[in-house]
Amino acid sequence: MPDRDEDDVIAIHGAMLATETDFYGPAAYLALCAVAGLQPTVEGYGFLLALDGDGKPYTAVLWDVEYVRLLLAAWEAGEARDVTVPAEKVIGHIQEWPWMWVGFAAWPSAAVPPADA
Repeated sequence: MPDRDEDDVIAIHGAMLATETDFYGPAAYLALCAVAGLQPTVEGYGFLLALDGDGKPYTAVLWDVEYVRLLLAAWEAGEARDVTVPAEKVIGHIQEWPWMWVGFAAWPSAAVPPADA
């Protein structure tokens, strides 16, 4: 999934916060960062779960955790599905979704979505 220069319109299929406090504690956060190839930060990251033009899942990684927190609240309320995400908030894209990343043994079992998600 290439980075883009323009604002991305992302059809959100989910969102999650990757921070020490929002993601099952410091150890799980560090494991998530290691698997995702991200440098751990104090602020953490926000992930938007989306599909590319071919219907393949990917994760848009955002540096602005508070922005993703707002999107997550709106998404859970059914108010945000297609969102224009400012390009400066997206630091990269990772193929697939976090629970699909191979080797992430620290993923908390309660956080794994049902198979039909």
